[in-house]
Amino acid sequence: MRRPAACCSSALLALAALLLLPRGGSAGLAVTVSPPEARQGDILVVRVTVPEAPETLRGTFAGRPLVFVLDAASTYRALVGIDLQHLPGIYSIRLHWRAAEAEVTREIPVPVRDGAFPIQRLTLPPRMVDPDPADLPRIREEQELLETLFAHADGTPHFAEAFLLPLDPPFQPSGTFGRRRLLNGQLRSPHTGEDFPAPVGTPVLAANRGLVAYAGEMYFAGRSIVLDHGLGLYTLYYHLDTIAVEPGEPVGRGQLLGTVGATGRVTGPHLHWAARLGPTRVDPMALLRLGDVADRR
Repeated sequence: MRRPAACCSSALLALAALLLLPRGGSAGLAVTVSPPEARQGDILVVRVTVPEAPETLRGTFAGRPLVFVLDAASTYRALVGIDLQHLPGIYSIRLHWRAAEAEVTREIPVPVRDGAFPIQRLTLPPRMVDPDPADLPRIREEQELLETLFAHADGTPHFAEAFLLPLDPPFQPSGTFGRRRLLNGQLRSPHTGEDFPAPVGTPVLAANRGLVAYAGEMYFAGRSIVLDHGLGLYTLYYHLDTIAVEPGEPVGRGQLLGTVGATGRVTGPHLHWAARLGPTRVDPMALLRLGDVADRR
């Protein structure tokens, strides 16, 4: 018999509490993870406070290195992305700290819940579901370009304020992140962003300060912009009608990037807003809950 989700969640948290008890050699190293429990697609903030400046502070989650930033209170912070298809269970953030003659290794459990994403059924022109073979090299080239971008993690954050919604006025999201898609009856990859239905020409704004890592047109995404916010964090703006920035240009929080359109694979005008933290596909709406994780030195 399948247990209710609430019972499973309680069991995960109880086990996490046991695993989080201090271990030998970890005195003086304070660690918090917010939120303490995640679901698929979430972004976590890890804060590590040490009694003195460490010679080294390293961390990993699911084998991926964390990028730490030191703030004015001698607390190191890092972002952890939970991919939208990360299998539910309890995983560990592994930390290693060395200062003077002290060495500390610590594991912090992170319960990951199922996102319970629904199925979305869409009917599209056949060519957009099954591209012409002549278009496949272009599609592969665009995918490789994006993966190369996301593999770069600048250790300096480009932002210093909370993230904001990227539309003016702020249209309501449609709740499409993570939905498993049936395109013309065929099960395809899950939806990796949040859609905001809005009229063509609606201003699209930068969700935070960053650098324009890409501005151009792609087969599926249409006219698109990718912003690099540092720390391996990127936001993506797809299906635009117009683009108002250039690659390499620094942009401010709330700056005009372009306008809503209906380019690429769409059923109507809307903004597809997405976020990546390194290789992980995360919910862009989770950015709004991050607060200030920038370097405040």
